Amino acid sequence: MGGPPSSADTARAGTGGLPPRIALIGFMGSGKSTVGRLLAHALGYHFVDLDDRIEAEAGRTIGQIFAEEGEESFRRREAEALESLASEEEVVAAGGGGAPVSAGNQGFFSGVATTFYLEVSFEEFVRRAGSDPARPLLRRGMGELRSLYEARRPIYERLGRRIPTDGRRADEVAQEILEILGR
Repeated sequence: MGGPPSSADTARAGTGGLPPRIALIGFMGSGKSTVGRLLAHALGYHFVDLDDRIEAEAGRTIGQIFAEEGEESFRRREAEALESLASEEEVVAAGGGGAPVSAGNQGFFSGVATTFYLEVSFEEFVRRAGSDPARPLLRRGMGELRSLYEARRPIYERLGRRIPTDGRRADEVAQEILEILGR
């Protein structure tokens, strides 16, 4: 959606009228981690990459979790990590591409955090992500990836304010979000 940060977050504003939690969602390769680090630095917030937190808590990579426990177990770990973020303040969180898909996680993105959807076209995603072995979902064929992309897009659009990323540097995307936040 394209609306301003929610009034619920404004009421719970953290430092200087800013929302206490900012979440970035979007498909793989949209720039969530890179933009998130820039945004957190500019705001004086701490940055949490949800996948990094899951890996640290599990003592294994996302790829290992998928291979050894399956996607369902990974998604459970993801929900637990989001739940822990709900009590943190002055945080910018980069959610995994599938985190907003689970109905149980959507409350975090729609009410607990002020959420921005970093939109990337499928073609740009392919260019950026390539064949990164750290991304288990890239092992799927292009047709299946496109279907996944198309299925997730309306969820991202419903939960976050859309910020286009194609053809833009991460600092430009971060600056747009800062301007929306009044910084």
